[in-house]
Amino acid sequence: MLETVYSQKMKLLLERLRCRIQLPDQFADLENRRGVLPPLPNDMRRAARVYCPGKLLIESFASLPAIPRNHQYVVGYSVDISSTGIRFLHDTELYPGERVTLWTSAQQLSCTVARCRRLNASCYEIGASFVDDDPAIEDPQDISQPEQETHVGQDFLN
Repeated sequence: MLETVYSQKMKLLLERLRCRIQLPDQFADLENRRGVLPPLPNDMRRAARVYCPGKLLIESFASLPAIPRNHQYVVGYSVDISSTGIRFLHDTELYPGERVTLWTSAQQLSCTVARCRRLNASCYEIGASFVDDDPAIEDPQDISQPEQETHVGQDFLN
């Protein structure tokens, strides 16, 4: 029952909100990416990353005193995930230390922004770590797998 309410709220919010991200060329094939990301030279990551492309809702609110922010929901896209963090695309710059809640098709994740990189005027790549009070993600592939399979397609660019 609780899962039904959650997925109904997710669906309603995704229908009402318009995605403002302009997808850069480097993410044009995002919907087709699958599997474990290969490690990079001198990669100091604690956990392997797995591609998990899909739409998500980003709930942001005032979490840093120096950054005034209204409580809002926007549509974003997940790129990859590990047991300790997630990389996603957002249309607004976020700052290290800011807290956000990500609403995936499967659950809500409380995160702290670790880094932000501007890709273009309407797209920022955000790296965030999960807040310690959230359980570690056991199976990262479960994050982007809804009850019915959804694909990031042409609506990704709209």
